[in-house]
Amino acid sequence: MQALRLPFPKRLSLATFVLAGVAFCCSPVRAEPLLEALPAEPEQPTSLEAPGEGAGVVGSAVLRERVRAMVDAMASRTYGGRFIHIRGDQIDLMRVVHRRVDGKRVELLVAENGEVREIRRVGNRCACLWPERRQVMLGDYPNINSRLSGERFESIDQLDGDYRLIDLGRSRVAGEGCHLMAVVPRDAYRYGYKLCIGEQEPLLLRMSIYDERGRPIEHNQFTRVEPLESAELSFQDELLDGLGDDYERIEFGGEPVEQAPIRQSGWIVDPLPAGYEIRSRDWRRNPVTGQYFEHMVVTDGLATASVFVEKHDSDVARQVTRTDQGMTMAARSVDDVRITAIGDVPAATVEALVENTIPEAGSDEERPVE
Repeated sequence: MQALRLPFPKRLSLATFVLAGVAFCCSPVRAEPLLEALPAEPEQPTSLEAPGEGAGVVGSAVLRERVRAMVDAMASRTYGGRFIHIRGDQIDLMRVVHRRVDGKRVELLVAENGEVREIRRVGNRCACLWPERRQVMLGDYPNINSRLSGERFESIDQLDGDYRLIDLGRSRVAGEGCHLMAVVPRDAYRYGYKLCIGEQEPLLLRMSIYDERGRPIEHNQFTRVEPLESAELSFQDELLDGLGDDYERIEFGGEPVEQAPIRQSGWIVDPLPAGYEIRSRDWRRNPVTGQYFEHMVVTDGLATASVFVEKHDSDVARQVTRTDQGMTMAARSVDDVRITAIGDVPAATVEALVENTIPEAGSDEERPVE
């Protein structure tokens, strides 16, 4: 298997590199009689707290228990099916097979529209394959993430200070009855979520994401669910099983290093946005530029963002943008250091992260050495 050196510019920033790596047709005249004949009014666009049938009768303790059961089921059950992911004008149809092998999660996602591609997961590692290009991208999960994953809700018991759980009653997804609920943020530093958890099997059948104003920005839901007794996956013992030696290999997100061979003054985020904390920080190496950088992961237990601190030769004006992948990114320069924050969070969050990333008090400031 050959190592691939991507043809990116030498001045490529780390955040840019990380991002590089995820009708019914009839005329209005013909449609109107059909819609009028339906037994119910066409469904209107919903807000985050739009209720379903019998909403508002379940307390937060029961809702938390439902989420815990869903997290466990999504991690431990063997299941398959098809789901749809919609964000803006991007629509992805995916087939999924999931099981647990020797205590590790093993998952296969296969795209059913667009370019032929598949995502494999074994434990905490995943690979994205493009068979027609003969390329494979490797990374740490959830850099390449199953959209209908329960893992992001593992800390549901610790979220009371930042989110409210609201019962929205019952609904139906992929022909299955489900419990509808909202995870509503208490401020503008995080997004909201609407979940529908199956009644018979507590799988996450629907997950929608709403911005800080309560407007929908992403929808993920099963169109078919297939509980499986067993599922054999060809790569479950080795992530790259079955791939030919002609596949070009890309390492996604930089190479972890124990200690960078350059020194740089320590950086901290102070103050952090309310409810957030630094979960991890480490050094990595950009395989394109060969440059080392510091990577901090910031989370409130549900929302997650990354902060990158790297040497940069040119000034970067303060900027906030939404990427093609749906992430929000902000960046600024301090002398010859570029600070970038990126995550599936509101603009106010990434702005606060880059503005409040500063040299650690009391440290002797030393610029990175080539």
